[in-house]
Amino acid sequence: MKIMYRTMVSAMLLLSTSALAASLDIPRNARIVSGDGTTLGRVDRILTSNDTVTGIQLIVGDKMVVIPGDTLSVDGAVVKTSLSRKEVRALR
Repeated sequence: MKIMYRTMVSAMLLLSTSALAASLDIPRNARIVSGDGTTLGRVDRILTSNDTVTGIQLIVGDKMVVIPGDTLSVDGAVVKTSLSRKEVRALR
């Protein structure tokens, strides 16, 4: 019973995350803000798979990073990530 429950919960979480990512309407060149309120830069490229946003690329400092789609939300012309500036800088 526990395994079945865990499987159902995992499937529901996966579906809700996919639905959220698919519904994102991210404008190219939109400003990106971290979870701690820091402006990180602007969207350089939107990564998709099967019409689902899987991530966005941007230049942070002197390197290109990819922020995962499941951490993103859109508020008007601003893209927000739940990741902090420090966490984004650690991405590759």
